[in-house]
Amino acid sequence: MFGHVQPGPPDPMFTLKRDADNDTSPEKVDLGVGIYRNEEGSYQELEVVKKAKLELDELDLGHDYELTIGNADFLRLAAEVMFGAHSDALQTGRISSVQTISGTGANSLGALFISKVMEPKPRVYIGVPTWGNHIPIFQDTGLKTTTYSYLEASKHAVNFTALLDTVRSAARGSIFVLQGCCHNPTGVDLSLKQWKELACEMKHYGHLPFFDVAYQGLGDGLDEDAASVRVFVDAGIEMMVCQSFSKNFALYGERCGALHFVGNSQEVAANVQDRLRSLIRHTYSSAPAYGSRLVKIVLNDADLRKEWTSETDGMRKRLKRNRQALYDELAIRLKTPGNWSYLVKEKGLFSCLALSPSQCRELVEAYHVHLPGSGRINLAGLSEENVKRAAQAIDKVTRTNVNGKL
Repeated sequence: MFGHVQPGPPDPMFTLKRDADNDTSPEKVDLGVGIYRNEEGSYQELEVVKKAKLELDELDLGHDYELTIGNADFLRLAAEVMFGAHSDALQTGRISSVQTISGTGANSLGALFISKVMEPKPRVYIGVPTWGNHIPIFQDTGLKTTTYSYLEASKHAVNFTALLDTVRSAARGSIFVLQGCCHNPTGVDLSLKQWKELACEMKHYGHLPFFDVAYQGLGDGLDEDAASVRVFVDAGIEMMVCQSFSKNFALYGERCGALHFVGNSQEVAANVQDRLRSLIRHTYSSAPAYGSRLVKIVLNDADLRKEWTSETDGMRKRLKRNRQALYDELAIRLKTPGNWSYLVKEKGLFSCLALSPSQCRELVEAYHVHLPGSGRINLAGLSEENVKRAAQAIDKVTRTNVNGKL
């Protein structure tokens, strides 16, 4: 009955992680990992989460289901983090929310919802390079996708002209997937001025923004990283926003997130939430409870919330230090050929090094510096102990290419 089934497409990130885990060399530098790591290269639980766990244990809530749409207090607090506690749209009921299986689940649920309710089915526009799941998530619901060039490689900047041209040429009512901050995989974000211009254009042409915000707090700060979303809300544009607490709460395995809808009226927002409830009921019934309960405890307590903000600030500052350290090694100490200034201009976990696939392969095979063929690196994989070693390897493969030996 299933003899015709072929294996699924390979996951390059799974292969990358497997190879890095199997590399026992003392020279190993793992820059391919997709999550935040501490100076020792390990997962680190937030201190504020440890405190929330103790409080949750004392509450002894057991393991009952949450409501299909999720815990009401969690959803309210999550929306406040994204839109601001004093958001007019939030206070007037024009924003509705449901709990999801983290950010991936939010993207999947939003895509499914769009495929079910929008007629004719809209085309989905996605800037590339992008997170590896964006395109298949929408295609798996039957929606057609079109890509445009997000990065102007020669300048290592947003190709804003290509984005605006796509917005102006797309059929009215198209979907635009937008990463609100800390772009994966490039680390290159729009400026606030560009977000405002984009919001005006998208409103004029009648498109639906579909925001994916997976790294709030790791770019410029919790409120600063939500500025893109808030610009669109203030412009009065209907939109969907995917939110993840995997990175900024280090709750990766708890799958804690939310999908928010911003509508033109309280009635529309309520109707969308109820349709999302129905889709959730028929797919996974309810989201995991444990992570959302921890997040709720932290966000609902002024002291714990302040401590959480401080811890996210610490992660962000370390990422910036690592960017500066890598830049200093390449541009100043080693004088590696090329312009490396983009490293200190980008934000968040990631950067795409200006390296070819063959150079990336040489970094892995000859120098035990692990990264995908795209050149994407996670700055959290660097430390004071290994940054010189990583930079020296990058310098060597770059000079090899300059000398024409690749």
